[in-house]
Amino acid sequence: MHNELIKALGGSGKVSKAIGLNQSTVSMWRERGIAWRYRPLIADMARKAKVKLPDGFLDPGLSDAA
Repeated sequence: MHNELIKALGGSGKVSKAIGLNQSTVSMWRERGIAWRYRPLIADMARKAKVKLPDGFLDPGLSDAA
């Protein structure tokens, strides 16, 4: 699920530049999941790009549908 989100946002390189992390860190998120502390930044990127967030992305008990 996070792999598809990163792909929809332009890939590891674009996401890493946008949030100021190493590309290798963002690439690891594709398998391990996006670190919780960076999810608000990723959610902001997704909203601006009109990319749907996976359910529970910001809070595992809530739907992220606006």
